[in-house]
Amino acid sequence: MAVGNIDIRLEYRENLGKNRSKRLRKEGYLPAVFYGPDYKEAVPVKVSVDEILPHIYSSHWKTLMFNVTFPDGKKEMAMIRDYQRDPISRQVLHIDFYQLVKGHRVLVAVPIVLINRESCLGVKKGGVLIQSLHELEMEVLPTEMPDEIHVDIAGLDIGDSLRISDINLPESALVSVDLEDTVVQIVEAVEEEVEAEEEVEREVEVIGKKPTAEEEEE
Repeated sequence: MAVGNIDIRLEYRENLGKNRSKRLRKEGYLPAVFYGPDYKEAVPVKVSVDEILPHIYSSHWKTLMFNVTFPDGKKEMAMIRDYQRDPISRQVLHIDFYQLVKGHRVLVAVPIVLINRESCLGVKKGGVLIQSLHELEMEVLPTEMPDEIHVDIAGLDIGDSLRISDINLPESALVSVDLEDTVVQIVEAVEEEVEAEEEVEREVEVIGKKPTAEEEEE
């Protein structure tokens, strides 16, 4: 599932330094850099707080694509590669924008979202849903980069599972993990209960175990 590109404006930043960055935030901007395949060096920029924060706080900010416009009229396509927060206040301090180039794959981690949980056949029968993979890292063309990967689990029964190879991925997507890795499975609830009981029994056995002669001497 992909969403349309988001339009934002970036302004060039000339006066750098920690004090200037603090002043920028007070003025309603966040310091940032713009870099990518066509840039030998990162370009210092700033972006409006009101314009970018709603997207930073999005649960899928890693896969959002932006149509960037610079003050001189230059236009680029970009994504947020990373951002920094204050460890105490959690305030966003700095953003890294990465240039996207048509025809060139980009490495992204795409969230995996399970749909039809409430109608899952195996869960209705009392089975336990286990999601082993919550995001999938892939190299993909910008125009095919999905916002999320939706996995329909309505038909999964107890004992069933879905692997990466069962997911519909973009045609250009390249993944480095094993395609047979499990994404989600439905297991019998009794299996977990038995394991829990066995664990309790082992703990009781260890607690109640009498020390050997050697252990008493120690």
